Amino acid sequence: MSNAIAIGELSLDGRINPVSGALPSALKAAELGKDMFCPAPCGAEAAWIDATKVIAAPTLMGLIHHMTGQTTLAPATPRSSHIAPTGRDMSDVKGQERAKRALEIAAAGRHHVLMVGTPGSGKSMLAARLPSILPPMTAQEALETSMIHSLAGTLGADGLQHTRPFRDPHHTASMAAIVGGGRGAKPGEISLAHNGVLFLDEFPEFPRNVLETLRQPLETGQVVVARANAHIQ
Repeated sequence: MSNAIAIGELSLDGRINPVSGALPSALKAAELGKDMFCPAPCGAEAAWIDATKVIAAPTLMGLIHHMTGQTTLAPATPRSSHIAPTGRDMSDVKGQERAKRALEIAAAGRHHVLMVGTPGSGKSMLAARLPSILPPMTAQEALETSMIHSLAGTLGADGLQHTRPFRDPHHTASMAAIVGGGRGAKPGEISLAHNGVLFLDEFPEFPRNVLETLRQPLETGQVVVARANAHIQ
């Protein structure tokens, strides 16, 4: 085991249950030049880091048989990836030419947008379709976004985030939900929206302390969560 790292949660019947963070764990294993053992459901996710060999075992006994040479487990392979349509496209919007032009400029320059208008004028509809006019994610952006969603346990079945995320938390969301933290210091909505869109509908309804916590991430580009038992950046 000195040349490998292992992640997983062992159940009482010997099965190895999936855990969050398989993708960043595989990246760390590659940096250390080690192989990786992980639960079978995490294999397709971890295998996207092709610089390390990933062995995905369904049970502890299966892993023991592999290590003793009784039954060899084949290295995990990433699932074939495809970009699924989101069903929200800017071409669906009829009219609203000035608003669409403003969003095109914002998308091209990666600017923030403040949308003001009467209820029912189409603000939420337009915002939800903003990701459809953003450029496709680069390989580096997809890897960055996928690692964040892996830590949060929200990564797709094929193990890689292919589309730009769109996050629209409710205005009653807590500070920990927006910025991150809580039990285990999980990523918040601002991190989950990395390389995508964070839409704060009914912006004035958000608590002031929640909006103030967004200042540092917007200025520095980093989120620092400090708790009594964890400090994560």
